[in-house]
Amino acid sequence: MVERISVSSKSEKVVHGKNPSAGIKQKFHNLLSSFEDSTEKENDEKAADDYSIVESKLNGFKMETQTSRIGSTRDDASITQARIDGSNSVNDELNCVLNENKLAVEEVDAGMASFGNEESSAPIGDERLTVSKQKEKELVDEVTIRTSEVEHLERELELMKAAAETAFDNQQSIDVYLDQLTEQVHAKRDHFSTLESEWDAVRKPLEERKRTLEESLYSNNSDAQVMLQKLREVQQEERFISSEIRKREEEHSKLLADLENQQKVAPRKSYTHRIEEITKNSRKQDADIERILKETREVQLESNSIQESLHRTYAVADEIVFREAKKDPTGLQVYKLLVNIHKGFEQISEKILATDRIRREVSDYEMKLAATPSTSRSLDVSKLQSDFDGVIIRDDE
Repeated sequence: MVERISVSSKSEKVVHGKNPSAGIKQKFHNLLSSFEDSTEKENDEKAADDYSIVESKLNGFKMETQTSRIGSTRDDASITQARIDGSNSVNDELNCVLNENKLAVEEVDAGMASFGNEESSAPIGDERLTVSKQKEKELVDEVTIRTSEVEHLERELELMKAAAETAFDNQQSIDVYLDQLTEQVHAKRDHFSTLESEWDAVRKPLEERKRTLEESLYSNNSDAQVMLQKLREVQQEERFISSEIRKREEEHSKLLADLENQQKVAPRKSYTHRIEEITKNSRKQDADIERILKETREVQLESNSIQESLHRTYAVADEIVFREAKKDPTGLQVYKLLVNIHKGFEQISEKILATDRIRREVSDYEMKLAATPSTSRSLDVSKLQSDFDGVIIRDDE
């Protein structure tokens, strides 16, 4: 250890000549590392001697640092005196060098103080080694965790890059990649099914062997046999449930594939537009129906008023002609003609109403016939025509 310290001190003198602060820091870190190596390798008795040697080296190093600081301060002072008339940038640089040397010396003092306190307070021996090993183990575990996290993030980054390349690839469409993924999924599923079949082929003899061994093991214990029977029932139920779950999953996958293969339904907006059109048409139809009903009522009122006026006119004409018929035979003939005309017009009106009623019935039958399925249309047309003619003749009579 002493040889390592001497070698490190020689090598650090060269560094100190170029950059005093860097050399001081390097010396202090090398001394600490050399002392930690010595405490880990040597036993308790030799550690005390090494501590005294290291402490003496540190004291000598402190003196050397202070002398180097004085020398460097004098050199800096002479340089400052020589360049007192120089620019302000040179003065600032010299002040920075002085402050750096001062901070380096203070760092060495603080390191020596903390070093001595740690050495005096901490027990020397297996406890220190145990603590250091524990810390090392914790650091290794943390490094392992960080490494796994970094690997996971790298994999995610690769996947994101692949997804970005796929998304921004203009040469091939997304459907091509979807087809590739679908093929891969089907291949994995087929491979999984083959593995399941192979596992079933291996599992069955193993289960048989397990059953025979259990029976031979629990043959002398009745309670164990009862428990074994219950366990087998539970296992059987579990296998049944797992098979049902597998069937349901297969059905779900099939239904999902059928749903994807079906034609896409129209969006909701089109349905709302159609509903709005239907409501508009229904409102228009309601308005037309109300108008038609109003016109029908008006026509009915007009028809009733005309019929009443006709009845009144006929009553007046009948009374006048009847009076004249009593006085003159020509008036009697006129009265007979008037009565016949009135009866004829009544028959014509009744026939018109009957014809209108028959037409409505015909239209109703035609609508019913159009609504019936094609299988029920194999009817006797001649018979229907004869029945229809019979209805017309009966209405005419």
